[in-house]
Amino acid sequence: MYMYILSIIIMNFYSDLIINDIIDNGKLEIIAESIEKFGENCFNLITRYSGNHINYEYIFNVLVNTKNIIAFYCMDNEFSIDNCPSILVYRKSIYRDEIIYYILIACTHKKFRNQGYASKLLDGMVERIKKENKQNKIIKIILSSVEESVIFYETYGFVWTRKSIVDYDILMDYEKYDDHKEYFIMEYIIK
Repeated sequence: MYMYILSIIIMNFYSDLIINDIIDNGKLEIIAESIEKFGENCFNLITRYSGNHINYEYIFNVLVNTKNIIAFYCMDNEFSIDNCPSILVYRKSIYRDEIIYYILIACTHKKFRNQGYASKLLDGMVERIKKENKQNKIIKIILSSVEESVIFYETYGFVWTRKSIVDYDILMDYEKYDDHKEYFIMEYIIK
């Protein structure tokens, strides 16, 4: 009997590392143009994957903030923006007793939904967070979910909070609050 060892290869790529690579290895005369083109490609990818459920202005405002990081799950071990079925944008904030990662955008291409790509993207993000944070602080991921995605996040391990979106300044930096809209605030504690 043969025993197979299944190794999980996390093929996540992050905008901060991609931009650093462009700066370190790009031709000097086109670095700014290459970074701008990368930003345009990210905007186009998110607008295509979100199926017009996310306002273009919201996407633009999230992407122009250089403190926000874009995470891509790529189907290859080399980055190609055209081969990323799932993408998310997050922001890290450090507080006295905790570190919070806010997911600002998460979307998966329609034909790749319910196939595990978003879970693999989150798995890779959680692994990166664990490697980055060796401090003795509580580490959480917080997000505001649309209703149709709540079950996915619950299955992954997120729990509903009793807090409102207005309790999170970073989420409110981008969201135009609407009294008639229901916000599902969820959190995931990294152990």
